[in-house]
Amino acid sequence: SHFSHLAWRNTSRTDGGIGAVKYPLVADLNKKIAAAYDVLLDSGIALRGLFLIDKDGIVRHQVVNDLPLGRNIDEALRIVKALQYFEQNGEVCPANWQEGKATIKPTVNDSKSFFQQEYTKST
Repeated sequence: SHFSHLAWRNTSRTDGGIGAVKYPLVADLNKKIAAAYDVLLDSGIALRGLFLIDKDGIVRHQVVNDLPLGRNIDEALRIVKALQYFEQNGEVCPANWQEGKATIKPTVNDSKSFFQQEYTKST
């Protein structure tokens, strides 16, 4: 609910909350959203789902965890930054990409060059 989200935002991450995030959170009291995104169990409990939806309503990233598994907020924020970078620059962000690190131009030759450079470093 709105009140549980407020409490979650007003609790620091060190105390188990999410702190002062600036993105919207959605309450699903009637469970219609959970059913639509196929995370609602027959028992009426929703799995832990995280969906990043762009301004056009397209799901760009989704993670669904079983009940005993938490979601990685740092990874979700990394994915948001990667999607924003792609939208602004048209370059692909590889796995584990961090802001300021190399990206991939979406052509066969450029992507091949990226991977040759990356795997040459690690050998």
